[in-house]
Amino acid sequence: MCLSAVALVAGSAAVAGSDPIGVTVLPRPDGPHRVGETVVHLVDSAREDPFHPDRQRELMVSVFYPAEAVEGHPRAHYLSTALIPDMEERFGLEIPGLLTNSYTGAPALAGGPYPVILYSPGAGDTRIYGTGLAEDLASRGYVVVTVDPTYESTVEFPGGRVERPAPLPGGFDRDIRKKFIAARLLDIRFVLDSLARIAGGDNPDAGHRALPAGLDHALDLERVGMVGHSSGGYTAVESLHDDRRIDAAVDLDGQIGVDEEFGRAAAEGVDRPVLVMTSGQIEEVGDANPSLAAFWTNATGWKRQLTLRDSAHYDYTDFPALVPAIARPAVARYIGPIAADRATSLVRTYVAAMFDKFLRDRTDTPLDRQPAEPEIVVTR
Repeated sequence: MCLSAVALVAGSAAVAGSDPIGVTVLPRPDGPHRVGETVVHLVDSAREDPFHPDRQRELMVSVFYPAEAVEGHPRAHYLSTALIPDMEERFGLEIPGLLTNSYTGAPALAGGPYPVILYSPGAGDTRIYGTGLAEDLASRGYVVVTVDPTYESTVEFPGGRVERPAPLPGGFDRDIRKKFIAARLLDIRFVLDSLARIAGGDNPDAGHRALPAGLDHALDLERVGMVGHSSGGYTAVESLHDDRRIDAAVDLDGQIGVDEEFGRAAAEGVDRPVLVMTSGQIEEVGDANPSLAAFWTNATGWKRQLTLRDSAHYDYTDFPALVPAIARPAVARYIGPIAADRATSLVRTYVAAMFDKFLRDRTDTPLDRQPAEPEIVVTR
């Protein structure tokens, strides 16, 4: 992706007290709980990295969770200083210091365990773009784990080591997409295995850095969902197909696996719930996602497709919140005319509704009635 140069302007409330210097641009979470965050470095000693066979597969994940007391814990930065140059180059944006709504290392809220949700980003994207959604779900009483696709996106590891995407001599073709998805699917399995270790009182962090107090008791691995954007949505539905530990999936403007070589979810269907949310941008050009038609024919579980009017592909990420109103015309290819705060609110509402319905067995969610919002269209 290449955007024209845009100055990212701080347009949010000032940060008070002992918080680090910076501005907050992400909308506040809608749930009742404060949010804690921790970062975990995972190494799969049983697997060679498909892009660097001389190395073991390494992952960085962020864990967002309902927090007990946040006093004395700093607000987490949206981007580290090591990643800012890469993001500025990728998007053509000048980025100031940005803070999230989460508190680093705060103890987990007692009263759990809480359902677990995995998040996978779009092709070539970082897990950071799902921060706002992860914070919102955590504030509603979920533990959310965002997973970076190492060597597909730029990833920062402990000690300031930054691993950039693997070279693509043939470009982003079918073979490399297949390789990326295959790696992601194994990554998700490994992350779930690692979460089971945490729930059992172990610490899988490669550097044995301390985990937040109570995180082990916060994880309910009997109730697991997954959400992803674009290729991450593909990964979410395919992981649901492959791994019985996952109970429900949300696909945000992504395709679904269409054949045995590249993914089997559409051809074979799944027997557990799937919500697909597509952008108005996709709908305007017709059925640009034929895999959805096959999936609807073969899937036997609950399924629904919603379209968000006047939206574009990146309205399902944090990106609209990072772009000031004056600069929106320059990025119209990536975000639609729908107001950023409105898109954020609707995406958060329906993603939360999906997991409330199928991980918490609630029957009074927005998915249990016709949409009241004019921007939401029931497509299937």
